[in-house]
Amino acid sequence: MPATRRASVSTAHFDKAYRARTDPWGTLHKAYEREKFADTASLLPAGRFGSALEIGCGVGALTRLLAPHCDALLATDCSAAAIEQARGNCADLDGVSFATLRVPEDLAEGEADLDLVVMSEVGYYLSDADLHLAARRIHARLRPGGHLLLAHWVHEGSEGVVTGRGVHEAFRAVPGTVPVAGRDASRYGETYRLDLLRRDTLQG
Repeated sequence: MPATRRASVSTAHFDKAYRARTDPWGTLHKAYEREKFADTASLLPAGRFGSALEIGCGVGALTRLLAPHCDALLATDCSAAAIEQARGNCADLDGVSFATLRVPEDLAEGEADLDLVVMSEVGYYLSDADLHLAARRIHARLRPGGHLLLAHWVHEGSEGVVTGRGVHEAFRAVPGTVPVAGRDASRYGETYRLDLLRRDTLQG
């Protein structure tokens, strides 16, 4: 689907997709999705994360791989229908909670309280203005030294449309953001892009 556009895709669009079909993007069984999520989780740095936020959890396929690395993981999606499926698919996981959240509107500009934020296949559904606002708000919520893990499909975009690579560039451009050396990938025929970023420890 073409990426960041003039208006962000509505919550109703995703609710309709999840109501019409269980796991509409095949994230639980498609080989491409399984490899992408395994690659995404493999980029996490060693150790555990005290407080983590997943943006765009869908039906919880990546959530299952993130949970073992986190003391507390809040998995979110703009679609209440997706959250219903995710809760059922991840009912056996400890330390995981679920909530509806739409970025950037519902992402509070409060205290820097997160050690990890993961955003998978969300950025190119946002308008250009919403994408850049989301990047700033997510950065502000990370503790100094906290990590942001991004995963997005790389595709051809029409003029003025941001692709998966462009989404990652928007996040990398936020002042105080540091790419983690060796923690990036573009695989499966270079059809998806992964990047691990870190909030500079010198930034207050």
